[in-house]
Amino acid sequence: MRKSLLRLALVAFALACGCGSASGQVSHSGVVGRVLAGPTCPVERVPPDTGCAPRPLAARLRITRTGGSASGRVVRSGSDGRFRVELGPGRYTITPLRRAGSPFPRPGPPQTVTVRPGHYSRVTVTYDTGIR
Repeated sequence: MRKSLLRLALVAFALACGCGSASGQVSHSGVVGRVLAGPTCPVERVPPDTGCAPRPLAARLRITRTGGSASGRVVRSGSDGRFRVELGPGRYTITPLRRAGSPFPRPGPPQTVTVRPGHYSRVTVTYDTGIR
């Protein structure tokens, strides 16, 4: 009984302090975001038509650290457009990559984001559908 209570206390402590990931390390910083493609309707209206809102897009993004290697790291957003990347504190550039086989949707401009210790910076990456 005593051993099981001690084991339970150790597990509770590990969960409370954020210890015990599979890699032995816990990342508490990075970038979380969403990739959206728009416009989705040829005519924008006032007030905006909810059926014409930008849509989530599965895409590839290159993330490079300012002053780091030119190659960076390529990540993918899911079909819901969401992505999450664990990164150490610092400044990063997120560059949306062109999709193979089609000129559209066209990647939007690169974005610079600062990751602070213990925080996930939020970003929305855009692609242009070419609809006008």
